[in-house]
Amino acid sequence: MCGRYQFSARQSADLLRIAQDVQRRSGEGAQLPLPDGDVRPAQRAPVLVCRGGKVVSELQTWGLPGPSGRLIINARAETVTQKSLFRRSIAARRCVVPATAFYERDAARRAYTFSLPDSPLWLAGIYDNVDGEDRFVILTTAPNASVSPIHDRMPLMLARGDIRPWLTDPAAALSLLAATPPLLERKAQDGQMGMEEFLNSR
Repeated sequence: MCGRYQFSARQSADLLRIAQDVQRRSGEGAQLPLPDGDVRPAQRAPVLVCRGGKVVSELQTWGLPGPSGRLIINARAETVTQKSLFRRSIAARRCVVPATAFYERDAARRAYTFSLPDSPLWLAGIYDNVDGEDRFVILTTAPNASVSPIHDRMPLMLARGDIRPWLTDPAAALSLLAATPPLLERKAQDGQMGMEEFLNSR
C-alpha cells in the first residue's frame, strides 16, 4: 500500500464528528492541527479506539519504529498474529483509521485514488505505545478487483457495522482479518482516464 491516504472532515458527517470528538477529548485550549487532505507517515491523524468500553476518537502518529530504525506503516493481515512486533497489538490494541480515500501506484508509478461514493473508508489498524506515544499501522490484505490491476496489496477495510466488533471483540477481530474489501471507485491522479475507467463511466 502506498504511504499516503486522505482525511477530510468536510467530506463526511461521520468524519466531522470524529474530528470534533478529537478536539473535545484533547482538553487543550487551542484547536488541534487535524489533517485536511493527504496524510503521510509520521503525521498525526484521527483513529478510533476503545477506551473504557467506549469507542472514542483520538490522534495517533502513523508508523511504528522497526528493529532497523525504518518506519513501519503497514502490517499484513495474513501474518499479523504471528509477528512478535504486532502480536500484542492485534490481541488488545486494535484501532480503525477513518479516511476519505487511499492511494496506490501502478508499475509505471502512476498514482490512483480509491474511495467509496458518499461514504468514508474504515481501515483496520493496530497500535502500540512507543516512548509514551500511541502509534498506529494500517493492516493490508490481498487486493480485490478494484485494486488488483494497479497494486498487489490494499488496506483491510471494515464495514461501518464492524467497527465496534473489531475494537472490542478479539474473536470477531480475528475473523475480520479475512474480510474481503468492498469494490471501490478508482481515479487516476494524472487527470487522464484509462480505458477501463472510460468504459466503466459510460
